[in-house]
Amino acid sequence: MNKFARIMTITIMGAFWESAAWAQSDPQSTATQPTAALSEIIVTAQKRSENLQVVPIAITARSGAELASAGIGSTEDLALVTPGMTVVNIAGIVLPHIRGIGTTAYGAGLENSVSTYVDGVYLVSGSASLLSLNNVTQIEVLKGPQGTLFGRNATGGLVQILTKDPQSHFNGEASVGYGNYQTVQGDAYVTGPVVPALDADLAVHASTQGEGYGRNLFNGREVYRTDRDVALRSKWRWSPGENTAMTFSVDYEEYAGTQNSTFQNAPGTLPLFGTPRPTSTWDIDADFQPYDSFKGGGATLRLEQDIGVGKITSISAYRRSEDSLGFDADSLPVPIETIAVVKTDDRQLSQELQLGSPDNGRVAWVAGAFFLHSDSKYDPSQVLLGGPLINPMFPLDEIDIYGDQTTTSYALYGQSTVSFTEVDHLTLGLRFTDEHKRLLAFEPAQLLGGIPLELLTPPIDVSKTFSRLTWRAAFDHRFSSTVMAYVSYNTGFKSGGFNPGVPADPAYAPEVLSAYEMGLKVDLLDNRLRLNSAVYYYDYKDIQVAHYVLGQIGYYNGAAAKVYGLDSDLEFVVGPGLTLTAGVSLIHDRFADFPNAIIDTQIPTGGVDITTGSARGNRLPLTPSGTLNIAADYRHAFAGGEAGVNVTYGHTSGYFFQPDNLLEQPAFNLVNAMITWATPGERLKFTLWGKNLTNEVVANAELPSATGSLAAYRPPRTFGVLVGTKF
Repeated sequence: MNKFARIMTITIMGAFWESAAWAQSDPQSTATQPTAALSEIIVTAQKRSENLQVVPIAITARSGAELASAGIGSTEDLALVTPGMTVVNIAGIVLPHIRGIGTTAYGAGLENSVSTYVDGVYLVSGSASLLSLNNVTQIEVLKGPQGTLFGRNATGGLVQILTKDPQSHFNGEASVGYGNYQTVQGDAYVTGPVVPALDADLAVHASTQGEGYGRNLFNGREVYRTDRDVALRSKWRWSPGENTAMTFSVDYEEYAGTQNSTFQNAPGTLPLFGTPRPTSTWDIDADFQPYDSFKGGGATLRLEQDIGVGKITSISAYRRSEDSLGFDADSLPVPIETIAVVKTDDRQLSQELQLGSPDNGRVAWVAGAFFLHSDSKYDPSQVLLGGPLINPMFPLDEIDIYGDQTTTSYALYGQSTVSFTEVDHLTLGLRFTDEHKRLLAFEPAQLLGGIPLELLTPPIDVSKTFSRLTWRAAFDHRFSSTVMAYVSYNTGFKSGGFNPGVPADPAYAPEVLSAYEMGLKVDLLDNRLRLNSAVYYYDYKDIQVAHYVLGQIGYYNGAAAKVYGLDSDLEFVVGPGLTLTAGVSLIHDRFADFPNAIIDTQIPTGGVDITTGSARGNRLPLTPSGTLNIAADYRHAFAGGEAGVNVTYGHTSGYFFQPDNLLEQPAFNLVNAMITWATPGERLKFTLWGKNLTNEVVANAELPSATGSLAAYRPPRTFGVLVGTKF
């Protein structure tokens, strides 16, 4: 632990214990300030606003303020505050797993088993899920298949991001900050009325990193660096009457650098064609300088109209994103295998219509229809071969893969909750999904000397349709106004499809999940203590598993797995100003049958021996057997303002990256912390923050390849200061 880490740790612990002493010794604090109760959390998990404690679904919900205090700045950080969740960022693609369900495949047309929604809009592109959280009001993580109301690709659950709505009185906030690695960031949010009945807001985020976490020893240039990250989001809300509302929102984000494209030789492995020069964790030695860039955004129009018998909601959205990256795939400073460019273009158009029941009544129901058309393509993905990979008999040195997958999806759904008594409720839901997928692909290539040829003759033009019914049944009983228990049975479905990056592969089949769950939600001690727990059992079939061919990624189907476990969320107001939150997850996951698993055996002298075999009894990828997160947040009047201390700790027991269970991330611990002081009303606020204070080395990815396995890492210790204001 370096000097800063020691100073930061001592400062935080000293401030924390001094704060605790204030709470014990300050007569005003203990005698005149009552201990606050936990506030009610409103969620939209059943497409209507409800108290979290009466919804028969396992949900972790965090407000924007809680996320900021815990140092959660983007979607890839969510696992630190969500039990049962693992999130990695591979090549700029966010890959969340919930209770072991998710995917390690990424690229054009390859969607995740955990869906991401922003203000009710499904995001097809994994790149678009890498959001800077600069104007978020709440994030809800729904655990388990959401096959009825959300349906599409929510086999493992979903992440629902809710952004701030514009307000009818002018206000805002802004901040600027500086951190190590010469990182500069700024955020601003402003909202207010435009004309009567029309309100608007604007959120802006910008950051740049002047120094990378590491360096490319081959050319001396920096790597693991964000040159720029800019995000804009704006909402306009028109409310001509109490029964009518129209909200139009637009957003845009772009970033560039080497943060998502830096790969080096995986620990404990050797490349096929040589021994790499020793480097530090965040350094590389590559003849090709990595790069990555992303730009994307969209527009959404939401219409809400109360018609007496219910409320009609229409959500229309269009989104587009483009990203490009390149990297050295052989882990050596010689041109052997290079992914020179992976350029993806994703477009989507969606429309959803909902009709929901009035808030009062013995039956609460919602019905709807959903349409999506998406187009995801490589334009192109280019592989360059050199040195010993050039076959003298067939000297192929360049492959350009153009793969374009389109998806057209229709769904009808309905769900109702019947109140048999004031304390007994039965929920039934049903959804029918029909998806049509088409793949167009061709692969121009080049021999040494620039001789062109076509590897796919004729070009591929195939299509397939996948249809499925999914359903939900849940019964909940309220033992009192503060204790609710439920049992549920849910099914999830993720459509099959094609592999644009490996177009010669056969189509992969849909994966399905049957989930059994029991849960308990309790508020105790005059609503100062909240404990929500659930136990579950999953029957997971036809699992879509990633495989790798010359740096390209696709799906194939595993057989089946059994998963069961427990997760709990706890929140406790200990005393005036002091709140503890905690979460724990225990998972037992095993492939029950997987005879055709790809086994990537590391060869001691270098390279990987790729065979097939059984993965029966192996762990699912990115599934730790246990996780624990604990956070302490303390606020106290100090020096004419309010001082605050937040310390967030997370432990993960470790996990494997592939079904063969050979490449592994060992157990790790993460510590984030924040110290703040603000004047009344936060007219002026100072923040000292630190993330990954113990400088833990955690891999985002470990990818097997015949020429050698690659690894990419999360950021090291970072820290800095922020100065902000509210007005």
